[in-house]
Amino acid sequence: MLKFLLKPSLIAFLYCLFTINSLHAVEVSKLDEADVPVSSRAVPERNKALRSALQQVILKNTGTARSLENSVIQSQLANPDALLSQYGYVEQNGQLLLRANFEHRRVVALLRQAQLPVWGTQRPLTLFWVAMPAEGDTILLSDSSPLPERQVFTTFSDARGIPILLPILDLDELMGINPNDVKGMFADIVATVSGRYQADFLALVAMDAAGNQVRYRLNLYTKATIDSLTPPLFSFNGTAENTSQAITAMMAALGDYYFSKYAIADTGTRVGASVTFVNIEKMAQLVEIEKYLKQLSAIKNATLTRIQGSKATFSLDLFGSETDLERLLSLEPRISVVTPTISGEFSPVQNESGKPVYQWRLP
Repeated sequence: MLKFLLKPSLIAFLYCLFTINSLHAVEVSKLDEADVPVSSRAVPERNKALRSALQQVILKNTGTARSLENSVIQSQLANPDALLSQYGYVEQNGQLLLRANFEHRRVVALLRQAQLPVWGTQRPLTLFWVAMPAEGDTILLSDSSPLPERQVFTTFSDARGIPILLPILDLDELMGINPNDVKGMFADIVATVSGRYQADFLALVAMDAAGNQVRYRLNLYTKATIDSLTPPLFSFNGTAENTSQAITAMMAALGDYYFSKYAIADTGTRVGASVTFVNIEKMAQLVEIEKYLKQLSAIKNATLTRIQGSKATFSLDLFGSETDLERLLSLEPRISVVTPTISGEFSPVQNESGKPVYQWRLP
């Protein structure tokens, strides 16, 4: 499975492009780790940095700054050591950093106690097409761009756990698209050029000078099935002091949107469900499936309750709804919904209860 450290690059793109499986959503790592710049190793400086590190971890596991306003979270931030697994110091480019790791189980328990939704490790991958002013012209921002705006995307992606890609802008792409296509929000043209990228969503971003400020607009589309009449899933616009602030505002709004769609809250009531996998060939598949289900933010507990031939059913206790669960399952590249055979024999799209039936792909 593709694992991201949230630093999109050409290497990450090539991995996405040439891997055998068609990967979309990515598994975000280091959700419980944060680096904080410090001026010394003094205790007061350390305590301040640990609080900041826990704030970063809360943001990564929820995806939204609103989580920091919660009273339970505010109380815990006064005592970050209670969730701390380990910490140390590293030096990067002459800057001393405190690196803190927190215990994931306790972080999630804190979020549940605060009645906050939890965003799991499987997260949608967004391809950004950005038209922006530069040196008196309008350009498209590439993955390898040395412009500071490129680093702003990376920094926010790291801080919030939002996986992103930017296009490489090779000759083929430059012949098929220009900045005006993005500024005009011609999503069908952008989608055609984006076929090589294994992303879940397309984000079209336009930034223009507006006097002493920057006017910005973001439209988000699903990467599949876009035509000239397709409305955006999500739109956000406004003005900012500069392009860096504009990017930060748009990324924060996008994080809030994904938070509303993929972070799962505890309903406070017991919600039972089941999920069925077919075409099980190896015991290792069952082990992998059970391990995967138990780490999902929507699931309190998963138990294998029935095996019949190559078909296995797991009983689940959910934090959210079955719709939440199905949305998360759709993000996992190792899972696919089974289509019916021509003869109508075993391999139904739905089981007897009308629920989808899934298959776990072998490596």
